[in-house]
Order: sequence, then C-alpha cells, then structure tokens
Amino acid sequence: MPNDNQLLQVSAEQIPIKKLDLRYLPADNSVKSSAAQENVPSILLLHGFGASSAIWRDCIDSLQKQFNIYLLDLPGHGFNAAAGFSSLDDFVDQFAVQLLTKLPPAFSIVGWSLGGVVASLIAERYSSRVSSLITIACNQLFISSKRWPSAMASEEFNQFAERLGQSDTEAELNKKSVLQRFYIFQTRGAVNSSQDLRTVKAALADEVFTGAGLRQALQYLSDYDLSECWNGLLMPVLHQYGANDQLVPRNAAVDIAVCHAKHSVKVFDNSAHLPFVSERENWLTSTTEFICKHTINTIDKHDIALSFSKAADTYDTLAEFQHQTGERLLSLLPDHSVDRVLDLGVGTGYFSSSLRGSYPAASMVELDISARMLELCKHRSVESQDLQRTQIQADIEALPFQSQCFDLIFSNLSIQWCHNLDNVFYGIANNLADGGTAIVTTLVDGSLRELKQAWSAVDDAVHVNAFTCEQTVQASCVRAGLSINRWLLEDNIQSFATMAELIRSVKDIGAHNMHPGRPKGLMGKNKYRRFINAYEQLQLPSGQFPLSYRVLYMVLTK
Repeated sequence: MPNDNQLLQVSAEQIPIKKLDLRYLPADNSVKSSAAQENVPSILLLHGFGASSAIWRDCIDSLQKQFNIYLLDLPGHGFNAAAGFSSLDDFVDQFAVQLLTKLPPAFSIVGWSLGGVVASLIAERYSSRVSSLITIACNQLFISSKRWPSAMASEEFNQFAERLGQSDTEAELNKKSVLQRFYIFQTRGAVNSSQDLRTVKAALADEVFTGAGLRQALQYLSDYDLSECWNGLLMPVLHQYGANDQLVPRNAAVDIAVCHAKHSVKVFDNSAHLPFVSERENWLTSTTEFICKHTINTIDKHDIALSFSKAADTYDTLAEFQHQTGERLLSLLPDHSVDRVLDLGVGTGYFSSSLRGSYPAASMVELDISARMLELCKHRSVESQDLQRTQIQADIEALPFQSQCFDLIFSNLSIQWCHNLDNVFYGIANNLADGGTAIVTTLVDGSLRELKQAWSAVDDAVHVNAFTCEQTVQASCVRAGLSINRWLLEDNIQSFATMAELIRSVKDIGAHNMHPGRPKGLMGKNKYRRFINAYEQLQLPSGQFPLSYRVLYMVLTK
C-alpha cells in the first residue's frame, strides 16, 4: 500500500490555476422593501467534498427571505469543475484576486465540511469584511492524531483515498462509485438517513465533478489544521455539528467548545454530517438568528463619494491637516527617477505640482472616487498645461489597471475609507512594477478619540467613523508581498478656538460620520448639549479644543 504522500500527491503542473465563478441570488424583493433591500445582510455559502452549491437547494428559498446569497463551488466541483489549484492557500489567494471585489463590503460565511475549512481561512485573511462565520461538520483536524484524537481515523481516510485512485485518470474512472459510497457514509447515523440519502443524491445527480478536483480536495482535507486559525478569529463564530456524524465524531464538538471558548457550538441531535438536510428548519433557525445578531454594516462607498464631492469646492482652504500629512509624505519620495506615477485618492490634485516637480518626465494617473474632486483636478492640470496627467474615477479597492503599470504609487489619507485593506494592498502590489515604491498615509485607531470619548458620555450609538489598528494594516502589507522600508506612527493634534470650528473642520473635508449605524434623523438639543458639555471637559489649558489624528506613514516596495 502506498504511503500518504504517494497516495495524495498532486503536482502544481497537473492542476493549473483557472478562472473561478461566483453565483449571486438576491434576497426576495417581495419580502424586503426597496429601501431596506440596500441593507440586507449577505452570506457566502461553501459546500463540502463531492458536492456543489446544489446541496443547499432546499434551504435557498428560506435563506433568501433574510439574505442576499453568494454561492461558490470548490475547484473540480459543480460550476467550478474546470478550476484547479496547487494548494489550498493558492485557492484562497485566487478567491481574493478574482472574487472578493464582487462580494459586498460585509458578509457572513457558512461553510460545510471542507467548505468550513475554506470559510475559516477566508475569514482569517479578510477579517475586516467577514461579519460572522458558521462552520457545519468541520473539525479542527480532519484526520486523527495524538494531539487531536477526535477525528476520522487515518486508516479509514487512506482507504477512501485509495478507492478514488492514485492518479487523475484512475480518479476519473472511480469517482462515480466513490461518491455514491461517500453519500451513504455522510448520511449514516441520521434519524432519517434513508430520506437524507435520497435528498443528497437528487440534489447532486446532474452535477459535474473531475477526478483531479476530487483528489485535490482530499489533499486539502489531509493537510489542514485550523487550531491557530480559529484561535485568531476576531468575528463571532458558530460551529454546528450532527450528534451522529461518522466523519466528525461528537467528541470533537465538546473538545472544540473547550479549546475555543469564545466560539459558539450547536449540536443537532437527529443529524449526521448534514444537519441542514436532516433538520432543515432547526438549522435554518440557528443559522439565521446567529447571522442576523452579528451582521455588520460598513460605510457605503456612494456616501463617501457624495460626501467628498460636496466638500470639493472648499476642500483646499479647509484641509490644513491633510496638507500637513501630504507635505510630510512628499519628503519620503524616492530620489531616483520614475516613469509612471499613480496618485490614489488624488482629491483636488493639491500635490500634483509637487509630484511633477520631483518627476518632470513621468506620466501621471490621478484616481479618485469623487467626480467633483476629479473635475477640480482636471482644471488644475489644464491651468498648468500638464498634458501628461490623466484623471480616472474608480474605487481604490478595484483598480482598473493591468499589472505592473506604475513605478510609484502616492496616496495621502485615502485608504482609511476602504472596506478591505487586503484588497487595497494586493491592488498596490499588483499595479507596482518590480522594484516599485508605494508611499502611503492612513489614519488608524486612536484618531478622533476625543469625539468618541465625548459621545460615549451621551449614548451608545455610532457617532464617529471607525479606524483599523496599526497591526491590521501591517498584516495586510505583508500578505500582499510588500516589503516595509519605512514605518512611522505619529499623533497629530489639531486645536480649535471653538467647538463649532472643530466640528466644521471634520465635516467640511468630508470626514464626518458616514457609518451606516449612525443615528438617523434630527438630533435633540439636549443630547447635543450633553455632547458639548462632555467635550468641554477635554479643553486644553490654552482654552482651545483638541482633536487627535493618529497617522501612519508607510514606504513600501515590491
């Protein structure tokens, strides 16, 4: 009998990376009003080995009453049968590159079995986008070991893998019989196992699977260990199990509840490996309640664009703080010549002349999400007769350029409005030429802390935009493959003679509260007075009112 590595080894050459597909099913509009539809929570559903998105078919109608649904089939399975990847990490990386921008700013993930492994890795890497995570019949390790005995015996797993075959050709010949045997194994132990088996077979009867994809999926199952991943997750997590599961023993649920005490665990007494089939209504109740409880709303990009467009005409006369950080950032420019420059979040083009002075022969692309900002930027370029400047309206998280287009990327206080920093820095890395440099500033946690402190004395509502922590920014840079050359964190404290000036300074540069959880409607005079009273307790000895910004300066190279 071959050893484990011989049995499951699949080379990268055998499985080329191919395009991934994602299916979208909007929430039922007859249930949601058009106004409410914009704020409907979204979920990404991920199936397990030997299945496809069709496995969810009896749950879809009920889920659509509450959620927008995104369906992803694993490589070699269903509508992604043609796709293949050399490793699970490669698959997750390509998911980010190809599909993450197609998903909403915040979504929950539900992953069953192997899909739970993939869901966990996505949640770990893109935590700022994932509101909550639910795994179904997903173990910390799939194969038992001395460290984690509550799992499938290695002998049993190896026998199953051997039946599938030691090559893609053998797997292609054996896949039908192996899958039929696997469906029986999945449903064995459920109270209504015969009915569950008929349901699974009917759902997957017309689905396409490749032998190579099935072998690769087994490799994924044999390789993973989710202990560190689950320990590091910050979002709410629910693990769901069947009490009679033959692949993930009930003891695993007990051990996981102990090892990951911050996570929730739910056991379905009448189920085996498919609680969403065996106990559909109970599973739907558990799932929808958990997701709705932990749904996160993020800032709407349309709100951002509109806010900065409104501020555009007076921006330069009011944005003293932005100009200070930009001048500081200019001092970090590389002193060698560059041919292609991208200004991300260019605003009114205030720093364009300085960039042109540093790189007189370079072509410059100026990108912003605000149409009005770009109009003013265009006016500046015409006035200066600078014909090598091009303005493009686009989202920083979905850059519309080919790879390696720029030698230098400049971005001053723009990326803090982005939902997913991994998208931002992957985009920067992708658009930089080899040896290229990105110099970036952003705001991090600690900014506007006086505003937060004063409002916290009034109520628990969201009154101030949230900023990510320095460590999260650094992790995103590293994941994108960017080298950190300079990393400076500075507190910039602005001071104002009156509270009216302070509040106007935030509003007039477009940085006022755009969080969707902000209070709606007019604010009562009493509540506003309480806020002012609380802020006055922070008044400086000089009589002025402070407002802090925590600024992170980065010099990154590819």
